[in-house]
Amino acid sequence: MLKATLVSLFLVLLMALSFAQAPQQINYQAIVRTSIGQPVVSGAHVTLRFTIHDISGTGNPVFTETQTDTTNRFGLVSVKIGSVNNLSVVNWSNGAKYLQVELDPTGGNNFNDMGTSQLLSVPYALFAANSEPGPQGVTGPQGTTGATGPTGPDGAAGLTGSNGINGSAGATGATGLGGVTGNTGATGATGIAGTNGATGIGVTGATGPAEGFTVNIGDLYGGGIAVYVWDSIGTEHGLIASLTDISDSSVWSNVQPLIGVTAESFSNGKANTYAIIAQPGATVSAALLCRAYNGAGYTDWYLPAVWELAECYQAMAIVNHNLGDINGFQPVTYWSSTEDTDTPGNFAWYYQFNYGWAFNDVKYVTYSVRAVRRF
Repeated sequence: MLKATLVSLFLVLLMALSFAQAPQQINYQAIVRTSIGQPVVSGAHVTLRFTIHDISGTGNPVFTETQTDTTNRFGLVSVKIGSVNNLSVVNWSNGAKYLQVELDPTGGNNFNDMGTSQLLSVPYALFAANSEPGPQGVTGPQGTTGATGPTGPDGAAGLTGSNGINGSAGATGATGLGGVTGNTGATGATGIAGTNGATGIGVTGATGPAEGFTVNIGDLYGGGIAVYVWDSIGTEHGLIASLTDISDSSVWSNVQPLIGVTAESFSNGKANTYAIIAQPGATVSAALLCRAYNGAGYTDWYLPAVWELAECYQAMAIVNHNLGDINGFQPVTYWSSTEDTDTPGNFAWYYQFNYGWAFNDVKYVTYSVRAVRRF
């Protein structure tokens, strides 16, 4: 059985906000840890109280609710803010909003204040999605066309001179005056422009893969299939799983006594693997099967640590789509290379791919084996 003593607690907050149609809710996740930074024991009952303040972190509370949840193996709790009380009571358009989180690690009502932080762009999508566009301004009337002035009369014809010697030419008649131009009608007043509707704030999309990555999850690469990729100071790295299970029935080790810290890492499966193989009397183990595997000519395969198996589980949908249900990860239990320190020495960690969680069992029980390597 797992054992842990709760001394004093703090939270590492991992908050993911998402919104949909009614009912409106906010996803909230947090890892509850002890005062030395270790996740609390699985199955601990904790109580969370959420309060949304108006305008400032100490402003008038406009929403509050209390929820109780149970931690998983990694100390993780996951709740939906708004699943108890209705978030629609919050007027998101009326200034800034601040979320205060309080915790009772014993599941009661003796709350510790874990801090208050401003809700930024994402929550206001609740308001912006319902905003109405501003009304269109009224078009001003067209001005009246001015009247056309009258046409001036023709000038009188000049008299014709008599047939005398060099008779004088008749004088030219004067040109009639032009009619007076009518006044231009006044321009109609311009209508008042309508006010702009509120601008909606879209939900920020998930961060895409790091710029410059050449390998993505699900790619066939390095003798297997990529299940996790990351960047370390400008260098691309990744975790590769074998293209098939190495075994569907293997003991963790034929040697039961405790190995110790060299085989207890939750993230360094390669170091754990070497420690298992080096234990005196070890002749049969899941670690030996992985070290003997040489898929695509690579000789650095090893039995994954429990956190590395968790990454394999997260990539399961993509891996099985690309490899097929036969060669992909199976809905079974896989041995990890992580030895359990909370037992007398004959237990190790496994990961259940049909449920998505880790636990421990005695080393002589048989489970499936999948090899991994890194690049």
